[in-house]
Amino acid sequence: MRVVVVMPARNEELLICDSIQSIPEIVDWIVVVDDGSKDDTKAKAEVVLESRGEVISTSGLGVGGAIRVGCQHTLARFGRDCVVVIMAGDGQMDPADLDAIIEPVINHLADHVKGNRWLHPDGPKGMPLVRKMGTWWLSRLTSLAAGIKIRDSQCGYTATSGDMLSIWDWENNWEGYGYPNWWLMQAGRKSFRVAEVPVRSIYGSEQSGISIPRFFLSVSFMLWKGVWARGVDWYILSSETKPFTKLKVSGLWFISWSSFLAAIYLPWALIIPIISFPYLALLDNKESKRRTRQRGSWQ
Repeated sequence: MRVVVVMPARNEELLICDSIQSIPEIVDWIVVVDDGSKDDTKAKAEVVLESRGEVISTSGLGVGGAIRVGCQHTLARFGRDCVVVIMAGDGQMDPADLDAIIEPVINHLADHVKGNRWLHPDGPKGMPLVRKMGTWWLSRLTSLAAGIKIRDSQCGYTATSGDMLSIWDWENNWEGYGYPNWWLMQAGRKSFRVAEVPVRSIYGSEQSGISIPRFFLSVSFMLWKGVWARGVDWYILSSETKPFTKLKVSGLWFISWSSFLAAIYLPWALIIPIISFPYLALLDNKESKRRTRQRGSWQ
């Protein structure tokens, strides 16, 4: 199984060389995606890469779009027998963690592996407080949308099997900064096996292009829609879910939300969601594990 690094980069001429040079020799190929840089990112990457990889150019698609192009290019070149690792061009991913990231995919224990900075002994060292708060909220909303427990949804250090990428929904890919959430949401909805492993948190001189308020609102809205979409998919439309489970989950879901409206006039109605939502979470977790086991048995 070939190990390929896809490295999205935009205006990273100060960091791209060190980022490429730090990649371990176990990596078979490096695809740097220069996403509309206005500086010398592309030229510097080509010099450092030499025979280890290539640079492809996109025209400002966004980081999610650049990763999409890099993954599709990798599949066209190497086929499904590969593991694709995402490492940003700004040096925020520790190459020493690469073995841990790819190991579950190499051993066919997971389809998509996430870095988790909270699991590392150092924790999210250096992460600004506003990012810690945002990650806490988005991780919980991502867990609801995906149907799997995710603690660090915003870490972009990932490894994904070629098998999963070969059947991925590229037509509806999230092209911007919220791509880790979108990937997790879709992976959980389609019952791919997702794992988290410890990675070191690195913050240096890199400059983020994220507008925090707009990012937070747009990704939260995307995930909230995903919660409902997965519910309809699993508990109303799917033929895989047992009829009695469908009835219990969909019935409790709508009764619980209706109780919030009823509580305007009948405050005691709040007791219903307080009791029903934990039970719903239990049923949903059970269904998620069943679907993941079933997919694993097919592979």
